[in-house]
Amino acid sequence: MTDELKEKLEEKYRKFLETEFTVFDLETSGLYPDKDEILEIAGIKMKGPQEIARFEILIQPTRPIPPEVEKIHGLNELFLLVNGKKSKDAMSEFFAFIGDSIVVGHNIKDFDWLFVLSHAKKHVLPLPKNAQIDTLHLSRQLLALPRYNLTEVARHFGHENRNAHRAMPDVEVNAKVFVELMNKMFAQVR
Repeated sequence: MTDELKEKLEEKYRKFLETEFTVFDLETSGLYPDKDEILEIAGIKMKGPQEIARFEILIQPTRPIPPEVEKIHGLNELFLLVNGKKSKDAMSEFFAFIGDSIVVGHNIKDFDWLFVLSHAKKHVLPLPKNAQIDTLHLSRQLLALPRYNLTEVARHFGHENRNAHRAMPDVEVNAKVFVELMNKMFAQVR
């Protein structure tokens, strides 16, 4: 590695340590951002690799949750109606939490962020313009694995995803994966 390249990597690593990221995940009532609803949001705000805050919220559905979807995450309508908030209020709180941090998630570019944008439009909230890091895409660039789902990537780094398909457990695992991927990317300067 040339001195110039090493210097650039060192600068990027210093910037990483000083930057705020929000690792987040959603649970939804289906796969289609314009049709289905967000039911749960969780996030961990980090400064570099250090956790600085947490966010977790349940959202009241306005339509029945398909039974096959409920089996995946275990969130049912009665529980959410009693314990959840109105979608617009939840989205406003989430946007306040993430602020202008870089958002991080596993497959967020093709799934989670599309739901966030769709719900912002639906509730006539300002569209967030946060930069994104997709750990699915990053894993594909940095690792050679047979599959790249969050559970497999976490397992590669020695982390277990015990409660997959609930927002906060997925975020906790993804935060570890994100730090591992950053460490791998910056290994030459550490």
